[in-house]
Amino acid sequence: MNEAAEIINQTVPSNYIYDPNRQVYVTIKTVTPEVAKQLLEGQIKNRPISKAVVRKYKEFMEQDQWVLNGEPIIFGGNKLIDGQHRLSACIESGKSFDAIWIELQSENSFRTLNQGKRRGGSDILSIAGHKNTVSLYSAMCILAKIDESGTLSWQGLGSGSRKDVANHMTESELAKYPHLGISVQKVDPWYRKFRVKLGPLVALHYLIRCAESHLIALDDIRSASKADEFVRSLCLGLGLEDGNPLLPFRNSLINQMADGDRISPHFVIRGGILTWNNWITGKKVSCLRVGKIPKIPSIIKPA
Repeated sequence: MNEAAEIINQTVPSNYIYDPNRQVYVTIKTVTPEVAKQLLEGQIKNRPISKAVVRKYKEFMEQDQWVLNGEPIIFGGNKLIDGQHRLSACIESGKSFDAIWIELQSENSFRTLNQGKRRGGSDILSIAGHKNTVSLYSAMCILAKIDESGTLSWQGLGSGSRKDVANHMTESELAKYPHLGISVQKVDPWYRKFRVKLGPLVALHYLIRCAESHLIALDDIRSASKADEFVRSLCLGLGLEDGNPLLPFRNSLINQMADGDRISPHFVIRGGILTWNNWITGKKVSCLRVGKIPKIPSIIKPA
């Protein structure tokens, strides 16, 4: 049995670990709001507090969703070097939480913290066995934002254009969109010829495909749909004659890419639905005005 296995399978319980040679002390403690306040008040310097991170942690604690996750509170030379956001959330929520507690001798230990890639929602989905998880996660967050507010911000690619889904909620959020993986599989080969961001295109395909639920089996990737035809034509640009609503939408996307603009999910989703509504009803158009209206329009169901 190797050393790691011996440690994992040790049968002698201990409330703490202390290594005098490495000068490290490790234990698990319940941190109360009173203790958290004392710890933060005793700090002279630390990195700036992110109010958004504190607010997110506070919500988890208030909803009793915070669990002992292995992420430690770390002190170096009696100074807090990692944990101020959790401590701040503890104070604001009024909720105690359990955490691994590590005390190191040197306060310079903080220089090596957080050097690796942080685990995001797409990583969580990958661990759960999903494929194309970057695009899957992106599309999910866009759809969740639409469901939450009925809007997408026309400005940029920030929080107004997608919902900030916490890692521990990622799988339950994806479960709300059971056939989203099918949209990823269908759109992926078409988008490679066009190169608009895949996440928004997948979200658009999913929305209009769901509008065909009375005509197709959503859980069957072999079910051909009008949504398939629509997005494929948009990406490949084949057979788009004057008057076809897809033509001005596609040209607008191409022009934005040629100018080096970052195309917002708002433009893809709102513009795509407006184009679909004209296309599915056979309306001839020569131009497209997406505008800055954040509200996402209703989707016309095909007959």
